[in-house]
Amino acid sequence: MNFRKLSIAVLFLTTSGTVLYAQETKKDTAKSEKKIEGVVIKGSTRKGAESNIISLQKKSVEVIERVGSVQLAKQGVSDAATAVTKATGTQKQESSGQIFVRGLGDRYNSTTMNGLPIPSNDPLYKNIDLGIVKTDMIDYLSLEKVYTPRIWGDMAGANVDIVSKVYTGKPYFKVNLGSSVNFNAIQKNNFYLQDGPNFFGTDIIKKPSNASVASAGYVFKTSWQNKEQNNPFASSLGIDFGTNFKVGSTGRLSIFGYAAFDNDYGYIKGTAGGSYDGQNTPLKIYNDAEEYRYLTNSTGLLNLNYKINNNHNINFTTNYIHTTDQKLGNYKGYNRDYYDNDPLQERYVTNLRRATYKVNDLFVNQLRGEHTLSEPFKISWNLGFNRLESKRPDRQQNVTIFDKQMNTSFFASSNPGANNRYFDNLIENDYVGDIHADYKFSDKAKLTLGYSGRYKDSDFRATQYNFRIKLNQGSYFVDPNNYDTFFNPLNYQIGAFDIVTFRGDVKFDPATALIPQFFTSEIFNNAGYVNFDYKFNEKLTAQIGVRYDNLSQKMTYNTALLSNGGTLDKNYNKILPTLNVKYALNDFNNFRLSASKTYTTPLLLEMAPFEYEDIDESSLGNKDVYPSDNYNLDLKWEWFPKKNEVISITAFGKYIKNPISRITIASSSNVVSFANVGESARVFGAEVEFRKDLYSKGNSRFYTFLNATYLNTEQDLDSKKLTEENTYVSGNFLKDKEKMQGASDFLANVNLGWESKWKNGNLDLVVAYSYIGDNIYSLGFEKRGNMVDKAINTLDATARFKFNNGLGISLQGKNLINPTIKRIQDNEGTELVSKEYKRGIGLGLGVSYEF
Repeated sequence: MNFRKLSIAVLFLTTSGTVLYAQETKKDTAKSEKKIEGVVIKGSTRKGAESNIISLQKKSVEVIERVGSVQLAKQGVSDAATAVTKATGTQKQESSGQIFVRGLGDRYNSTTMNGLPIPSNDPLYKNIDLGIVKTDMIDYLSLEKVYTPRIWGDMAGANVDIVSKVYTGKPYFKVNLGSSVNFNAIQKNNFYLQDGPNFFGTDIIKKPSNASVASAGYVFKTSWQNKEQNNPFASSLGIDFGTNFKVGSTGRLSIFGYAAFDNDYGYIKGTAGGSYDGQNTPLKIYNDAEEYRYLTNSTGLLNLNYKINNNHNINFTTNYIHTTDQKLGNYKGYNRDYYDNDPLQERYVTNLRRATYKVNDLFVNQLRGEHTLSEPFKISWNLGFNRLESKRPDRQQNVTIFDKQMNTSFFASSNPGANNRYFDNLIENDYVGDIHADYKFSDKAKLTLGYSGRYKDSDFRATQYNFRIKLNQGSYFVDPNNYDTFFNPLNYQIGAFDIVTFRGDVKFDPATALIPQFFTSEIFNNAGYVNFDYKFNEKLTAQIGVRYDNLSQKMTYNTALLSNGGTLDKNYNKILPTLNVKYALNDFNNFRLSASKTYTTPLLLEMAPFEYEDIDESSLGNKDVYPSDNYNLDLKWEWFPKKNEVISITAFGKYIKNPISRITIASSSNVVSFANVGESARVFGAEVEFRKDLYSKGNSRFYTFLNATYLNTEQDLDSKKLTEENTYVSGNFLKDKEKMQGASDFLANVNLGWESKWKNGNLDLVVAYSYIGDNIYSLGFEKRGNMVDKAINTLDATARFKFNNGLGISLQGKNLINPTIKRIQDNEGTELVSKEYKRGIGLGLGVSYEF
């Protein structure tokens, strides 16, 4: 490893804010029942501890499911995306941090931090990539599958609430060091990335100015040539600390801080980009594909919690996350968009090189307070400002055709977009707030009234410089290993190629040609809600409420898809009733019933008429897509045999009106879009959760934590509805019903652990297995079958040693089975490979010391 590149984290400060009363935050409705039942918790509790998590689950009127920091540490889970998959009925989409809950994907879920919405770090998704959220800075993750009026109404699968860590206990300072290796990456003799980005991900490649392009043409500073990297060992460095001190006679200020830098290397080789027509003839297939990948994450968090006195508490959280993602791909195969002869590649092979660099900067800032004005009356408020800046600077693409017979390469000159450089930038400012008042009439009744508001403005701009080849084939030389020999200022000046955008040639009309594609949007959400808790007797407690949401969406756009531009102005009013009932059969058993209505809005890039190109597909926004309405029903039984144990069974159903799905649209290439595909969809299923000590003796125990979910989904497919409701998205479904996109029939997580404590420390050993069944990635049309992600089995293992002197050591093995990741096009009678590769086994070592 190159120690000159030691990962030194930039200390960005951030916070998290839960408020007093032992777990009693805005998101913690267990608090309500504590007061109704007369339970008083004194002293500091460890919110992330398994026993506390289970205790709150038992007492809450609402159905809550949490994954605590203690459990995550034992399992060696370092990011929130993996953490959420430890909850029942969840799955993570391969190669992203996006989560599916009960078969419902990104657009059907929502993400909050301490109860307030936070933006996605990637415009392709609605929710933040939970893979960039580090578990060291959170107390727990709350997976809210059952709706209540205090939750924002745009959800159907679940709301994931990230509860940031509030310091309690003695002052400490902790240092974490780690290193890991992916065997795919380390076994590669030469590891390559694009020119420009640096080790820490702090160098941002700037788009050339319009004036310089207009005057000189080819003014790009970075090279097309790949750069070799030394020693692809991943590394990490992190610190966290906590302290508190008295302020005056009754006040106390608590401080928690966290800062870390880590990176990761990956390499895969296999098949990519496959798509076929209805007769099984390939439209494109790269059957010799390789991808190099390098990621960085710099994170900081500061939490200031000021307890003024027993009746008043204020908390401030600030969080900064900077991530980069480099991917360099070399793809060899057939693509009829570039060269439509020889699909069997007997003489001609398409060579495509693509280098992608993503940079995301996310700020999350929150200020909140709780004020008990009198014994029955309490006010809670929460204000937030979030800012996202997401860039894809200098995405590079080159395409040449290799002639095996002549042993030479040439450009696919008929397609000016084959060779290009692409720059985009998205800026979002997000203002959110919530205020609610609780009034306790008696030990049996409590009323909550509240208001939530959100305003978010987004500005997206993109420019793609296409290099149109002007020379005749055979009159030039091109080296696929060094495109700088052709694309350079001299060749531009002599006319070997032109630079054009979708608006025109930069030589003849630069003022028009260099106007970027763009869309801007404004979202304004106003909501009022009321909730009433009533305890009929010692066994029966009910909660009934309603939320009114007014949602305004405005957009202005001018893109290659709709070059004349246009505007959107949509307004929706939603009334969202909810009911939660808990019946405590005895001290160990609960029955729960929940019913609610919610809605689902399409995300920004699902609406914006903009086409985003990738290797496997192109994604096309649809301005005509509109929200779905969701009707939800849950019935749950819980049994709490012992302090750390819970066994539960849940039956659930969802009826979705006008469901939104990703579909492959009618086109010659593999283009997907988003549309309301039918009148309704149905989701039925059952979940089982089992946390149990299998053996215990003295200070040691052998335990299991497992969960499983069975899903039965169906959605209507209506070609007529698709045609009538959409301007440029069309398709002809051969079926009138299909499984829901993204839903697996069966999901399972099995964890086995050994915990042992002795005089000088403790040991935790955990083996974690997960299974995700087949699921539809996108719906097909006519005789082109659905794109289906095949089932995956994964196995991870962790060993943690923690000594009383403050030293900690951890060993991790990830992806130990190393399954084949496979996506197929399910044409009638045959499965055609679209994507196939293995991620590689990972091994890691971590060392920490707490002062």
